[in-house]
Formats: sequence, structure tokens, C-alpha cells
Amino acid sequence: MACRFLRWIAVVIVTAYLILLIQSRNPLIVDDVHPSNSCDGSLLEKADVLYVTPKFGDVPLTEFPEWCETIRNSNKTVGLHGITHSYHEFGGNISQEELNEAIGMFEQCFGSRPELFRPPYNYISEENRQMVEEAGMTIYTERYYQHPYCHCNPHGWMEVLNDIIWC
Repeated sequence: MACRFLRWIAVVIVTAYLILLIQSRNPLIVDDVHPSNSCDGSLLEKADVLYVTPKFGDVPLTEFPEWCETIRNSNKTVGLHGITHSYHEFGGNISQEELNEAIGMFEQCFGSRPELFRPPYNYISEENRQMVEEAGMTIYTERYYQHPYCHCNPHGWMEVLNDIIWC
């Protein structure tokens, strides 16, 4: 009898957790978006917010005008996700010129300035925070456990996280 009760409690807890997890991912955010990062098309379709890296792997977005047009016409909210997406990129020294170049690529690709910014690995120094805010962008730094988000082309533990929230 006690064993059945414990199983029932476990089912209720897991169900509640899954419901909360799914609800907390609204809107659905996708990180690491770039045409050379082989993001699953169905993931891009169901996403509400795309965080784009303008120079992922040192390949500028502007080399993919058809992709830019597709994203522009998709009616998605698009934000800037770093410059090259190097580890803790915005924890170090980023020059105004580097940020301006990234913003310029974003503008050329999407036809507007980015209003949202998400630092790679959620890490940004106070100096870079100020520079990004002065450029007119709102910085999104919620942790994964506060608002789960999906990743394009995930590896390792990020692949597991994508599976957990049904990306």
C-alpha cells in the first residue's frame, strides 16, 4: 500500500515539474542562431525569440542574405547574442568598435537595430553591460533554471537540456 502511494506521489511530482518546466519556457528562446551553426529548421519555426550571433566562427551574417531574409520574414523577435560567441566573450574587454561592428551586421541582415542582447554563457562585465545598454539594448540574463531555452546544434550537456524541455 505504501509503495503504491509513493509511486503516485512520484508521478504527481514529475507531472507538476514537467508542466512547470514547459510553461516556464514561454516564450520559447533559441540561442546560438547563425546560418553556419546548422540549427534545426523546426526549432527555428516554433521559437518565439531567436538570439543571433553575428560572427559565429568568424563568419559574418552578412554572407547569407537569403537566410537573413527568411528570418526577417518569419515574424520572430530577434536579439543579439554576443559577437563571435567565444567563452565569456563579454566578461573580457570588448571595444566599442567591435560592438558597433556586430550591431552593423545585425542591422544589415535584419533591417533594424537589435533591441535585445543576451551575453554568451550569461556572463557580462559591468563595463560591457554599460556599453550594451548605452547602445539601446535590453540585456537578458535569466538563468536556465529560471527560463529554459533551446540551443542550435547543442553538444554534450546542452543536448540533454534541449531534450528535457522538448526543443
